[in-house]
Amino acid sequence: RTFYLYSKGEQVGVIAAEITVDGKTYHVYVTHLGNRGPIFQIRQMLDLMRGQSNVIAMGDFNFRPYEEQYALATAEYDDAYLHAEKQEFPAELDIEDRIDHVFVTPGTAVSYAEYLPKGESDHPALFVDINR
Repeated sequence: RTFYLYSKGEQVGVIAAEITVDGKTYHVYVTHLGNRGPIFQIRQMLDLMRGQSNVIAMGDFNFRPYEEQYALATAEYDDAYLHAEKQEFPAELDIEDRIDHVFVTPGTAVSYAEYLPKGESDHPALFVDINR
């Protein structure tokens, strides 16, 4: 399903899917929020996800870990990168500049998370391995 978020300028949305792996259903959300990750957009997205189990929310959120939007997201969900058993981050980049995130239901086992060096994008992308 696609949900459209309130936007000024280009339209912003969230794609939602239910994916079942070995009998366990995950509620997966993907987005690319507007520039500087407008606070009203993350609030709308959190409202969509609230009450769901096994949530995986990912995308270019356009906010950094020191911003209010990140605090709202991590008040309800874990930052998969920080909760991974093993993490990697390119030495040439500042970890506080990351804007791609994966948020998961608290307690979700994340075995590995890596920010990939800048490539075609203007910022590092995030790869996360979630245990079943």
